[in-house]
Amino acid sequence: MAVAVGAFAGPFAWNAVLRAVDAPQFFVDAPLPVFPVSWQDTGSGVFAFAVLALVLGMGPLRSAPAQRVILLAGLGSIAALVVDVFLY
Repeated sequence: MAVAVGAFAGPFAWNAVLRAVDAPQFFVDAPLPVFPVSWQDTGSGVFAFAVLALVLGMGPLRSAPAQRVILLAGLGSIAALVVDVFLY
């Protein structure tokens, strides 16, 4: 549950920032037909990683080794990035 919350909250916050500052240039996809990533998508992945690391590290994995927290945050942020690239 914590991974789903973090993977949703990070990109949501990043998109709120982009819309608040009116930054349409971030929504332009790269000319790669296989993986058309944009700066907006990349920011979503970064924000998802940060939020996931905080949520997991301060929540259900607070007693786990940092390596495990970062691994799960990384996997969740990659999933959020891929969903953002191909579904939005």
